Formats: sequence, structure tokens, C-alpha cells
Amino acid sequence: MKILGIHGGATALQNGASAALIMEGRIVVAAEEERFVRFKEGFGHSPIRSIQACLKEAKLKISEIDLIVHAGVTHKDLHKRIELYMNHYFGSCPEIYLVDHQLAHLASAYYCSPFDEAMCVSFDGYGDEISVALAKAKGRNIQVIERRGMYESLGAFYKSITSFLGFGPLEEEYKVMGLASYGREGVELSDFLNVENDDYSLDHTYCRRYGKSFEKSNDDPNLNPRLLSRFEPWYSSKLTELLGKPRQRNESINQRHKDIAFASQKKFEEAAVTLIKRLYKKTGLRKLAIAGGCGLNCKANKVYSDLDFVDEIFVQPAASDRGLSLGSALLGSNKLEHSVPRGLQNVYLGPTYGEKEIKNALNISQTKYTHLKKPYLEAAKRIANGEIVGWFQGRSEFGPRALGNRSILADPTRANMKDLINSRVKFREEFRPFAPAVIEECCSQIFDLKSSSPFMTVAANVKEEWRNKLKAVTHVDGTARVQTVNPDQNPLFYKLIFEFRNIAGVPVVLNTSFNLMGEPIVETPMNAISTFSASGLDSLIIGEYLVTKK
Repeated sequence: MKILGIHGGATALQNGASAALIMEGRIVVAAEEERFVRFKEGFGHSPIRSIQACLKEAKLKISEIDLIVHAGVTHKDLHKRIELYMNHYFGSCPEIYLVDHQLAHLASAYYCSPFDEAMCVSFDGYGDEISVALAKAKGRNIQVIERRGMYESLGAFYKSITSFLGFGPLEEEYKVMGLASYGREGVELSDFLNVENDDYSLDHTYCRRYGKSFEKSNDDPNLNPRLLSRFEPWYSSKLTELLGKPRQRNESINQRHKDIAFASQKKFEEAAVTLIKRLYKKTGLRKLAIAGGCGLNCKANKVYSDLDFVDEIFVQPAASDRGLSLGSALLGSNKLEHSVPRGLQNVYLGPTYGEKEIKNALNISQTKYTHLKKPYLEAAKRIANGEIVGWFQGRSEFGPRALGNRSILADPTRANMKDLINSRVKFREEFRPFAPAVIEECCSQIFDLKSSSPFMTVAANVKEEWRNKLKAVTHVDGTARVQTVNPDQNPLFYKLIFEFRNIAGVPVVLNTSFNLMGEPIVETPMNAISTFSASGLDSLIIGEYLVTKK
């Protein structure tokens, strides 16, 4: 059976358009619309190019697809809209199956995890009018135990704070997470989000975005929230009364902003922990699988991982709505097949770009290049020499993290490297941290992690004796968002880090996404060449070819 999971285009404000294809019980390809339209999160886009990429990679025609699955059972016109654009762009439309938004998140978390039985949590802004779903999963079955509506949305809380601090909600929540580590105690948010008696309550009148009753309770009751621009404020005047003047987008960040971020992160973590504790009391299970946009908060994921009743944690790497296509496809597989794909070995699920495409891009752009016999060795030498290297290899990653195929790499031991990359290459805020990619067998020597972390979804403490050695990837709070690398998941990236260790004595490289601030991660060879040319990268290794600026 060939099952195509898709997401995007249900409303003008929907984000995370994507497509994922399962063939004969195997996840074959998954792609995000943002990578092709070059517009972050692909707001308002239907997954046309993502579907095309899936079909091309699998060498299929749309007529060979048995089922299309999309999350969004409460969108009354969604079935018809999918049918219309499929017929328009592809000439025909397979059978369509609509599934629940939160159930698709839960499916992506559980079926992609290595667990046979687990607690499962989905939490985000909201989808199909639900913001939280708690479930018990075993075998092929996912049993939802508790749901919470859009008016109890922890995602709404965090997005409102993101907007208040001058960042872009639905896109830049990670900035609040990074900024939080610089904050101090003192800001009180209990009127907005109150946590007590092992539960939380949210006063949604501080928000301005989620559902009609959210909007009618404050500001202008005549505005339809589903038509508001994502660039408008997501907080109400009531939050301004509580916290004072909001930060303008280009305003300098001061200690008050840091303290608000600190208080928000702490309050979010406390509220989320109440959900997990309650789920544990109901199930007695000690393994935890997470999805939904809130699952991308790696600082909070560390808190969950450290709970004494959680033995193992798995966070679906494309946890936000971009991962709904995968979750939908998995639910479709569970519906049609005798089995469902289990376990996610890696996320290198994007389109293939071979030597022909790479050389064509180099020649069209009139870029001078050198052929390399061992690109991983050349990269390791250049990183050890202090260069900032663009690294483009194989299929692109599915999800928001670059995991060694679309990466910018550098020496993590150089104290000034973080500032150099932020100012010369990424053109982003100085407070934002970079991640370490570490050889898996060396991880326990350097980081406090319960298990491997191949998808960079959980923060971990950097051991005291390594913090001065790894200054460029150790955050101000002594943590790092770790990626463990083994030769089975990514042999070329593993060889690169191994060679860097042989040269520099450290089994870690700095790994950040191959993009400029505000842009999607590069997808094609031409994207990589363009970004290299427009930034302060020292060199680019693309496939087996080296490009420099000297």
C-alpha cells in the first residue's frame, strides 16, 4: 500500500505544510514546503511541492497512491479543498481520509519511538479545537485518556509571551527559550498561568489569538481571529497591564525582557510537568513519547527527562505541525495495513541530490570548485584550522534541526566561535546558543544524558570539566542541545567528527543549521551555493566538491 500523509492549506494561517510517503510499511520520504517555497514555516501554503518531491523520490504517479491522509476533522471544507487542488495540480485525487490533529501528533510520537508501550503527550497551540492530548499506547493501539481545549493551551501562553517580547509566534519561540537562561527570578505570571495542586489553569483573556471566545473576551470583539495576520500582536492589552510595555521587534533586549522569558519558561515547565505526572499516575508507565509544537522546547524536555519516574524519553524530531504529515501517514498505515512502521532510524528523508545536480548547480552559478576524495577529512582539517564550513550532503533532514546533512560546522573549543558565527554567518541575536554534535560512544564522558540523542531534541548538562573546553556550544546555564552521532545513522558525518577528534583531540563539532536568520534550511545545491555566497562562511563542501572564497 502507498499512503501519502499531507498537511497544510486548511486555513490561510496554517503553518508547517509538508508531505510524507509510506510504501509497503516503510517511511520512504518526507519533505517540508518551506524548503521549496523558501518561506519559513510555509504559512498558508498547500503542500504542492512537498507532494511533488515525494512522488519524484519514490518514482510514483498520483494515480498509484492508495490513500491521502490529512489532520483536520473539524475543518468542514477541508476534504473538498484537498480534492480541488489535487485535481488541479496533479490531475486526479486518491481517496481522502481525515484524522484528528492531536491523534496524528500522538501517532508520530509513539510509532516513531523505540517503545513498545509508553505514555504519550501531544501539546501545541491547538488543532481540531484541542490543545492537549494525553494517551497510553501499547502495540498498535493509542488510547487517549485526557483532552484539553484551546482555552487551556500552553502553546497559546508561550506564543503570547513570544509576541510580547518582540519575536515571531509560530516561528521564534526558541528565542524565548534561549533568552530564558539569562533571566532572574522576580516576574510573576500566576494571573496568566497558575500552577497549583498538581494542575494548571490558564486565563485566556491574556491571549489574543486562539478561538473566537479568546478574541471576544478582549480588545475588538468584531475581529475574526482566524483572519488575523500572524504579524499582529498575539497578546491582549491585559498582558500589557500585567507586564508593562511590550518589546518592539528592533528594540535592544534588556534584563526585564530576560526576566520575563525566564519566568515564562519556568511557568511553562511547571504546567507541563503536571500533565506528565497525572498521566504517569493513570498509566504507571515510565517511558514518555512527545509531539506537538511544545515538544520542541528542549529545555523543558530536559526537565521531563530528569523526572524520577521517567526512564526514557523520545521527542518526535519534527514535533510541530510540520510532522503532522508523518503522523497522518502513520495513522493511514495503521488503518489499511496489518502493521504500522515502528521506530524512526533517522530523519534523512528529503529528496536525493546526486553528483549530476550538484555539478550542474556549480556550473550554472559559475562557481569554482575542487574535487575531493575524502570530503569528511577536508572538512575536519578546515574546522580544526578555525574555518566555518558549510556542509551539504545526501538527503535533507525532515524537521527543524540540521543533523549533519544541511549543516554549518565549526570548532566548539574556540571561545569566540559562537560570536563569529552569529555575526558573520547567521546574522542573529548574540544570546542564542549553538549545538554540539558528538560521537555517540564519547557522549557520556562529556554530557549528562540518560540515552543517545540523535535528533537534538533534549538539552543536557555539560559536565563541569568540559565546559571550558566547549565554550562555543555550552549555554550560559551550563547545558547544551546535544546530537549524538553513530556510523549507522550518518556514516559520513560520523567520519568527519572522528577525524576532527584525531586532529583536535575533541570528539565534538559545533553544528548549526545551514541557513541565514529568518530563512529555511537550504534544500537544494543551488540554495547551498547562494547561502554560502551571501554569508561569511569560509568554505563549502557540497557532495565531493570544495568551494572557497580565496
